[in-house]
Amino acid sequence: MPITTKDIAEMVGVSRQAVSAVLNGHPEKVSPEKRRKIFHIAKNTQYRPNAAALKLSGHATRKFVIIDTGLFPPVKLSVLEQLTQILSENSIDIRLTPPGDKGCKIRALYDAAAEGASAAVTDLKTELFDAKNFPVPLIVMGNCSEPCDISFDYENAVRRVIKHLQQKHGHRKFALISAGKDAVSCGKELYRSFEKVLPEYGQEFTPEYYIPVHRQENPSDYAAMLFKERGVTAFLCENDAVAARLIVDLKLRNIRVPEDVAVIGNGCSYVTELTPVPLTSIYLPARKYAEILAEIVLERISGNIPAVSAPPRLVPTGLFIGGSCGCPPAELPQLYWEAIPHSLGDQEQEIHKSPRFEQFMEHINF
Repeated sequence: MPITTKDIAEMVGVSRQAVSAVLNGHPEKVSPEKRRKIFHIAKNTQYRPNAAALKLSGHATRKFVIIDTGLFPPVKLSVLEQLTQILSENSIDIRLTPPGDKGCKIRALYDAAAEGASAAVTDLKTELFDAKNFPVPLIVMGNCSEPCDISFDYENAVRRVIKHLQQKHGHRKFALISAGKDAVSCGKELYRSFEKVLPEYGQEFTPEYYIPVHRQENPSDYAAMLFKERGVTAFLCENDAVAARLIVDLKLRNIRVPEDVAVIGNGCSYVTELTPVPLTSIYLPARKYAEILAEIVLERISGNIPAVSAPPRLVPTGLFIGGSCGCPPAELPQLYWEAIPHSLGDQEQEIHKSPRFEQFMEHINF
């Protein structure tokens, strides 16, 4: 039996009306903590809006955009919350596809189009279905190496990382720890960018300097070998969790960060503040991404433009200077949250409300 808004309300401890408000584009009516719980449950259950009920309640007359729930890594969850707020201000509701395999998500996108969706947003590869002839405007979040409408500018992010490590700290040999060129996540884009940018700074890319985190039994053993036998002193990691694990594992092998090696993460999640030394990480501005994505959605709806744009719009990325690169450790302003932020992008929004925004921005290099 499919889950209902009443079931979600009981799980979260809010009213049914509060759940409906969040799932229909009015998240400001619910605290961030409970809002995240509602989104989390909707993602991990078979929640589907009741089309008949929507018509009876009058929601069928209000524009809505269907969002594929594959967009739920930490930074993209922040993007979803920001996007929901922006579209709500433009009188457009948000509906989420249920979790499931790719076929389930594709069917949900087509169902929503049949029910009157004004547009659809997904991170599914366009080769999986007839994206060019999708019934309503389709916006694809992806990476530059594949057809998509919007992507973080990972190539310049990698270039910024290597330039900083080389010119500021004197590193000459670099390695990448990621899921690699066959990944479905940002790992593929990091791999492509690392392979392209590395020769610009005097190091030819070879498989020796790539550590496949999901296929290597213990990536830290290989990283330690690269340091001791190949002179690699800087590691770029696919995400902050991998970077945090690497820092701890290297310490157990008597390899110090940043004294011996530099470790750089990706995503600027709250993990950056929990590592033994604050983590330097690629900064992905969630609010900026949501603003550009909302612009594309509104343009597509107003012009009824179905095709994926080429080239995609790139969201500028930065570098958060923690301490794991060798710079003085960042000292972030003390803040109070209703819930743990997904990323420093969330934290940036909170700091905007205080007089300490400039203090925060000192640690971000755009």
